[in-house]
Amino acid sequence: MNETGLEALAFPEPPETAGEPIGGPQLSHPDMEVERAILGAIMANPHEGIPLSLEANLKEGDFLEPIHGHIYSLMLDLYNANLPVDLLTLSEKVRQKKMTRLVGGASYISELHDQYGIPGHVGYYAKLIIDRAILRRLLEVSAEISETCRSNPPSVVEVLDQAEASIYRIRDTRTSNRLLHVNDQLDKVYERVLEVKNQPGGISGVPTGYSFLDKMTGGFQATDLIIIGGRPGMGKTSLALNFALNAAIPSMREDKKDLPAQPVAIFSLEMGSDQLLQRLLCQIGHHNLTDLRTGRISDEEIRRLTINSSLLRQANIFIDDTSAIRPVEMRAKARRLKTQLRAMDLDLGLIIVDYLQLMHPNGRHQNREQEIREISGSLKALAKELLVPVITLSQLKRSDELEPSLADLRESGSIEQDADLVFFVVRPEMIKKDDPDLRGKAELRLKKHRNGPTGLVHLRFIKKSTSFEPAENFHGIDG
Repeated sequence: MNETGLEALAFPEPPETAGEPIGGPQLSHPDMEVERAILGAIMANPHEGIPLSLEANLKEGDFLEPIHGHIYSLMLDLYNANLPVDLLTLSEKVRQKKMTRLVGGASYISELHDQYGIPGHVGYYAKLIIDRAILRRLLEVSAEISETCRSNPPSVVEVLDQAEASIYRIRDTRTSNRLLHVNDQLDKVYERVLEVKNQPGGISGVPTGYSFLDKMTGGFQATDLIIIGGRPGMGKTSLALNFALNAAIPSMREDKKDLPAQPVAIFSLEMGSDQLLQRLLCQIGHHNLTDLRTGRISDEEIRRLTINSSLLRQANIFIDDTSAIRPVEMRAKARRLKTQLRAMDLDLGLIIVDYLQLMHPNGRHQNREQEIREISGSLKALAKELLVPVITLSQLKRSDELEPSLADLRESGSIEQDADLVFFVVRPEMIKKDDPDLRGKAELRLKKHRNGPTGLVHLRFIKKSTSFEPAENFHGIDG
């Protein structure tokens, strides 16, 4: 069989390192030479070499020879402790860690020191090592995918998701953000300021549909993670669907109707797509949700329903009702949707997740707090990667208090930490049910705003259509 490009990457196995002293690896291989060069260059000038290697995002596991990875890790330990990184300190560190047999002792470290590369070329060496490590990992993933396919998997869809997630993880772990000179970004910021200035109402993000909320936030901003918290029955899902309609259908907004429609993706882990569509239809035409579900609707309502259905058909709203979805799966689906929309000269404007606590983490964790930390961090990463605001709903700890706080976010303080905006939905009538003056009143309390003010937005909850409207647009008492 002819040697293919992938077969050419089949490197010889590194020598056994767990037994007798080996005096350092003896393999002659281009990758090994680069690894020796970078370690020697760092010892020659650690103050230049280590920052260059860290900027390149070089990691211990990137080295073909594990011994080299161990030595690099010890160098970083010395550097982080503000100690010299030289032949003497590194040999002593090896002795303290009882790794003499593992790394070949002082003789091999001395050999690296005497045959070093050029310190100023560390960044280039690191890139070579990282590129080869990526190719090796791609080979490993390819083998895993091939083995999974041969094992007669129960679901082809699961295999595709796992394959995409595995390859994405390789790319995601290699992300390295370099420091940018202000001049690199200043023109872009200046153009954005002028763009916002020329837009009606100064909206720089996705319109929320509520004028006072738009004034506070400038719309939902790209890369923002937005938390809508509320106790059961407060209307979190209803408010999120209002935001979806206001983004996708400009005529639904209180103002800013001249701003373009924004495609919306809704990941519903609690309700099925048919239930969400019923709610969306009711919100558009103020239909009675109970009557719609039970079939108690008049011919006139059917006519209006047909008109509103046509309006919803034209909206770019996409629904995924996969239960217990993992962040990596959600990211893959959102990424594919964004690519499909770009092929139509559109862009994804908003992602809604209902709700955070029903998501499953990518991996196993010791406790629920760690799971929620991973999930919230993944949602923030999704917003940054796709340059789109992500709204996720979150349950609060049960309480009769009318004034929820950030501490009430359920199961993890990381939700508050990762979020750029945190809203609480409060309907006083759900707590003080005997007070007729509270009927229909609702409040949206902005408790955290990373880049702007906090405050209170008064709304009205229309019970029959499960929708929120600006308080000044509320006419009469709804049944």
